Amino acid sequence: MKSVRMLTFAALALAAAPVLSAAQFGVRAGRYHEADENFVGAEMLFDVGAINVNPNIEYSLAEDVTAGSANVDVTYDLANIASFTPYVGAGVGLSYLDTDTASTSTDIVGNLIGGVTFHLSTLTPYAQVKFLRVLDKSENGADAEDDIALTIGLRF
Repeated sequence: MKSVRMLTFAALALAAAPVLSAAQFGVRAGRYHEADENFVGAEMLFDVGAINVNPNIEYSLAEDVTAGSANVDVTYDLANIASFTPYVGAGVGLSYLDTDTASTSTDIVGNLIGGVTFHLSTLTPYAQVKFLRVLDKSENGADAEDDIALTIGLRF
């Protein structure tokens, strides 16, 4: 039984190798407009032609709260111009908020995204605007609001 599991794991690893080798790692930073907070994050971008899958995490730099989100966004390249590519997309994620007043909430959010990627020789900077809509407020999530995030990032 153990050899069957190992063989299955090896087959999955070999099947995923081309996708993982085409992936880009990136870092991002930005600002949530309504929350008036800065954030930093990390991401992966899996390029599947004109469609891209972009799992990412963001962590708020606010002093009085612990907040962050984990998202999976899918973007579509509108055009592939020599020096840049505009894109649109959507995604879903989990948003976590823990305030100093011992109030915590975890909410499901939906994302609408628009941005532009710039093509340099080895680095790929980008800028994007993301609208975050709270889809399912937790019981303690009375403070959860929709927001707009302005983001800049760098993939390599």
